[in-house]
Amino acid sequence: MTIQARDLRKRYGPVVAVDGLSFVARAGEVTGFVGPNGAGKSTTMRMLLGLDATDGGEALIAGRRYQTLREPARAVGALLDAEAVHPGRSGYHHLLWMAQYNGIGRRRVREVLDLVGLAAVGGQRVGGYSMGMRQRLGIAGALLGDPPVLILDEPVNGLDPEGIRWIRGFLRSLAGEGRTVLVSSHLMSELEDTADHLLVVGRGRLLADAPVEQLLTDASGGQVTVRTTARAEAVEALANAGATVAVGRPGTLTVGGLEAERIAAVLTAAGLPFSEIGRHRATLEEVYLDLTRFDGLESE
Repeated sequence: MTIQARDLRKRYGPVVAVDGLSFVARAGEVTGFVGPNGAGKSTTMRMLLGLDATDGGEALIAGRRYQTLREPARAVGALLDAEAVHPGRSGYHHLLWMAQYNGIGRRRVREVLDLVGLAAVGGQRVGGYSMGMRQRLGIAGALLGDPPVLILDEPVNGLDPEGIRWIRGFLRSLAGEGRTVLVSSHLMSELEDTADHLLVVGRGRLLADAPVEQLLTDASGGQVTVRTTARAEAVEALANAGATVAVGRPGTLTVGGLEAERIAAVLTAAGLPFSEIGRHRATLEEVYLDLTRFDGLESE
């Protein structure tokens, strides 16, 4: 099953939230959905789920509008707001209410609590849950109908490092089962290790739609990473040799315009020390910042 946006448009008064957005999220992949605050991500997700009406275009799950799905909980699971839970209910009874509403048996409630690591606290009131536990409960709710499509808005929020590592592997396993997973996040480092494909939006428009590996390769652009304890002197020597040099982390330079062998020769001739010269690999954060600087779309 796929998630499709076809020329989606949404306006709130004078504000254009989504402006002709089109993309496809495919089965068997984790598709990252990123952009600055106000870029239209949450509005798009709400339109996909029939919570906001479109002003134009189509939002489709497996080729159909969400409103026309006969058993929506068995077709698509969603987490848009982990705080949308009554604090006086236990995690178990919150999920049981959802299950009964959707014609799903009690046994599945226990199964999803176990899947997300909440089996031991399912009987406790949600008001006593941490933010990370609420995120896990929200994911459990999305999985109740065992749907082939998942739409998750910032599921990493509030998770500790162990929880982030868990969700990274969990999302990969869901895609490995052939499910379609669309996930928004502000943590580029997590998407770099999790997502197969990336959608980048800004001001409601699509800025990039490509496999993560392709974006990283294109952004790396044949540049070379140099580690040296004589950074200032190395910058001057390499610039004089015709290179373009960007200063990165302490002791690290990113060099363009010269091959690694030529860089080593320049530094050696200048008597400058270096501990590493190798092909530069861009990070997803660098890719994202480059894309969202287009037309002044800096992340907030």
